[in-house]
Amino acid sequence: MIILTAAALGISAGLMRSAGVIALVAALIGITFAVAAITSPGPVSLLALVYAVLGYNGGLILFVLGLSASARLRAVRTSH
Repeated sequence: MIILTAAALGISAGLMRSAGVIALVAALIGITFAVAAITSPGPVSLLALVYAVLGYNGGLILFVLGLSASARLRAVRTSH
């Protein structure tokens, strides 16, 4: 579930098409994890943070691949 949520964040940050927003969301993922680790009474798994970062980057990559596929399809339609 962490990976899917982070991927959705990556796609939605990519939709903004702003490097500032992409960096802000990435920073907020880390800040949220840090706050959760500080306030948690028990041990915190760093694997959850790794999953979130991988999911976020995966979402951004999926967005860029989708843009590329859309541009190729648009180019094929207009050339014929």
